Amino acid sequence: MGRVWAIAINTFREAVRDKVLYGVLGFACAILLFTLALAELSLHQQRRVVLDVGLASISLFSVVIAIFLGSSLLYKEIQRKTLYVILPKPIHRWQFLLGKYVGIVVTAVVFIALMGGIQLWVTGVQAGAPGWMLTALPVAGAATLGLAMWRVQDRTAVLVPWSLAWLAAAAAVCATTDVDLAAIGAALLLVTGEVLVLTAVALLFSSFSTPFLTGALTLGVWVLGRSADEMLEMRSDTLSEGVKSLLGVIGRVIPNFHLFYPGRGALTGETEIPGGVAAYLATTMGYGVAYAAVMLIAAMLIFRRRDFL
Repeated sequence: MGRVWAIAINTFREAVRDKVLYGVLGFACAILLFTLALAELSLHQQRRVVLDVGLASISLFSVVIAIFLGSSLLYKEIQRKTLYVILPKPIHRWQFLLGKYVGIVVTAVVFIALMGGIQLWVTGVQAGAPGWMLTALPVAGAATLGLAMWRVQDRTAVLVPWSLAWLAAAAAVCATTDVDLAAIGAALLLVTGEVLVLTAVALLFSSFSTPFLTGALTLGVWVLGRSADEMLEMRSDTLSEGVKSLLGVIGRVIPNFHLFYPGRGALTGETEIPGGVAAYLATTMGYGVAYAAVMLIAAMLIFRRRDFL
């Protein structure tokens, strides 16, 4: 696993230096902050607007990052011919691909944690958390990050523990209000599960195609996966039985991304879920891990047989 982890670290370092990632991060931050102004336009639904729009934005931008990194990083290794230097070394191709996957997932988790912390801070502002805590949180977070970047040699290594600490600190601030932290945490966990699956799908396509085609195919799978339940329960009389059967097959084969969006009512307990929220999270995350494993195995088999000479 040491070789896999080495590839993962290098992948993470390469990913966090990409300027496109910072553009997505900045735009996502702007959207989350804008939810405060957007909430004021609603009538007695300010908190719901902040949470629904904010969490939906985190999910959407996490999908963008997973597709972008999954479709580009592996291809860059081939295009720059750095792969030709790595493969002759004592490392298997499946270890290289798994390392790429772990590195991309770690990058996405850092993004989710950072955005989750901002979402909690914004929610705390809307819910009336103590002003001194809301002021101290970003100041202390920025100072801690700057000090850590200054003291350590590998600056990228700071991002993982700092992002998790930022999320925990924002949760502590938000805990001073009546906000349902469990529901927000469950939503962020499901977004992580979605990223696990989508990154594996992107690497599967990336193992044999170009970045543009990989991005288009992965985006198509995500769009279809969001409608998997509808395809399985198609009742329209305007469609023939053959079309309904085809949609049913597609709905069973593609990843069901609709599972990662149970709705705010389900996570807050307003809507009853068989077995409860904890059981739903466990089964959904288990499904995501299993599907990602299948996609990775398929990608490894294709990548193993690919000729780079």
